[in-house]
Amino acid sequence: MGFAGTIPPQLGNLSFLVSLDMSNNNFHGHLPEGMSHLRRLSFMALSNNNLTGEIPSWLGFLERLQYLSLTENNFFGDLLTNICDNLPNLKELDLSWNQLSGQILSGLSNCSGLKSLDLSVNQFNGYIPKAVGNLKMLEELDLGDNKLEGSIPEEIGNLQSLRVLSIIDSNLSGSKILREIGNLTMLEEVYFFNNSLTGPIPNEIGNLLKLEILDLRWNSLSDSLPVEIFNMSALRTLYLDKNHLSGVLPSNMCHGPHNLESIYLGGNNFSGTIPASISNCSKLIEIYLHSNKFSSPIPNSIGNLRHLEVLDLFANNLTSELGLFTSLTGCISLWSIDVGDNPLNGVLPRSIGNLSISVERLNVRNCGLRGNIPDSIGNLSNLGFLDLRDNSWTGSIPTAIWGLQKLQYLDLSNISLTGPLPRGLCGLQSLKGLLLSQNQISGSIPGCFNNLTSLWYLDIGFNRLTSTLPLWDLKGLVYVNLTSNLLRGPLAPEMGELKDLIKLDLSNNQFSGKIPSTIWSLENLDHLSLANNSLQGSIPDNF
Repeated sequence: MGFAGTIPPQLGNLSFLVSLDMSNNNFHGHLPEGMSHLRRLSFMALSNNNLTGEIPSWLGFLERLQYLSLTENNFFGDLLTNICDNLPNLKELDLSWNQLSGQILSGLSNCSGLKSLDLSVNQFNGYIPKAVGNLKMLEELDLGDNKLEGSIPEEIGNLQSLRVLSIIDSNLSGSKILREIGNLTMLEEVYFFNNSLTGPIPNEIGNLLKLEILDLRWNSLSDSLPVEIFNMSALRTLYLDKNHLSGVLPSNMCHGPHNLESIYLGGNNFSGTIPASISNCSKLIEIYLHSNKFSSPIPNSIGNLRHLEVLDLFANNLTSELGLFTSLTGCISLWSIDVGDNPLNGVLPRSIGNLSISVERLNVRNCGLRGNIPDSIGNLSNLGFLDLRDNSWTGSIPTAIWGLQKLQYLDLSNISLTGPLPRGLCGLQSLKGLLLSQNQISGSIPGCFNNLTSLWYLDIGFNRLTSTLPLWDLKGLVYVNLTSNLLRGPLAPEMGELKDLIKLDLSNNQFSGKIPSTIWSLENLDHLSLANNSLQGSIPDNF
């Protein structure tokens, strides 16, 4: 809960105060001018309150101040002109998460003693001035989440003590990553996320041998990756997803970055093979190579990555002899496997049931798989997400799925399933999404479907189901698609109790009788189709 109210002006009477920390409370209002008497103060933290107003000019009286944090408040207006002229000892300044505006870095170019400056998540605008190069003592600089324009000035290469550089989500459209970044050899973390940066990643980035995190996601970077990136031995996290990068990965990509834990290259135009040497990055935890143009077999050597938790190869042109799933049994920490939308072509091996019990997500949709869904899949008892759609399976829904008690999402759409809906589905009490459309499932919808109390998304359209609907006790339903079956009988008035329902499609069935008037009370409904049935009744004018 913390303290609340306004900060009393009498606080300024504590003239011997050296350190003041009032963070994480509910103080509101302006900073009282009485605080200007705290001339011995070297540390002031007022973060995470509801303070407002402009940054007061009397801060310039606190000549001994070394640390000032006003983050996570509601301060507004421009920064003080030449704030550091009167604060010669200021080393750390954090004004992030406010509503400050005006020219970025205005009034701060003389802060030559600053070691840490955070102006992120404000409404600063304009170009980053060349004067930023004057702040040569800076070790941490964060200008992210503002309304900037133009390019990053080459003078930023003067900040040779810099360890952390962050300019994310700041509209630096058309800007390039300058070669001068290679001068910042002390850098440990770089964040340029979501800025529409263009051009290649400069080779000079390979000079940053202390770099641990490189985040260039969501830009428009192009050309191939400089091989120098793969010589950076300290690199732990490489975020390059959602760019226009192309080319192939070097065959010895893991010769240098032995500490690499996360590699994000998804949403680019990379091609060629995934090098078998990827297993030499033995500390890898996350591999995201989705939505590229990789081809040829998936290397089984990935199974040697014992710390691997996430493998995302979705939407490439990869093949496999499906021994991949056997090799992945060595990944004892694996919880997410996504190889969907790849032409794996073949029969899913029984060894898939030998995967780590920690696996929670499995996507093999649209992989050209055939044969039966192996019963061993039921061994994956922690599975919460299972997507097998758009394959050429045969037979009915395997009974082994009933053992997946933690399953929340099951998609078996368009896989040529036959037979009835088994009552075993009713035991999946955690199920939120059930998608079985475009199969040849026949018979009735079991009455025990009303036991699926967590269900909110149900799609069993385009099958051959015959029965009345036993679903109206499922008050949490949001999306229901039962189109193009052989369902019959009247519609129950209880369907009007599904207050969360947004889409209801019962078209192309054999329903009859009056449309229950309760349906018109579903205020959240934005899609309703009852077409091509034998229903009767009128639609209210105000629906």
